[in-house]
Amino acid sequence: KQWYQRRVAITAGEANSGSQEVTERAGEVKKLLNLTKNTDALKLALQNPPIGHQDASVKEQNYETVLSVLKAFRTPEIEAAVGDLSDGDVDVLMKYLYKGFSCSPDKAAALLLWHEKVVKRGGVGCVIRVMVDRKGI
Repeated sequence: KQWYQRRVAITAGEANSGSQEVTERAGEVKKLLNLTKNTDALKLALQNPPIGHQDASVKEQNYETVLSVLKAFRTPEIEAAVGDLSDGDVDVLMKYLYKGFSCSPDKAAALLLWHEKVVKRGGVGCVIRVMVDRKGI
């Protein structure tokens, strides 16, 4: 019973820290966007996504943060920004793009521009890794 109580306390602490981390990251991303440091904002927004988080609102908040960064880019800047990302960040970005296709079909046209550049950078393997990964963003 003690182990269970301790695990519940740890889980609650992790949930609070995940929520706080996403909120703090959103603030930092907004500051970078205000300074027109869009590529830095994108890299920061993709860091440590709340993949295993139980609270859907935390995942949604992080998705909105990523989406706000994507909207800040002009079309000619997208390819260079995607080129600056690490392989892991490219996969995370692809997850957010697919989430955008399913959750925000009204934004699909803009997301398709990003999808094209991400596939060019990450290859078909990036798409396959995202499709078979069961961990939702």
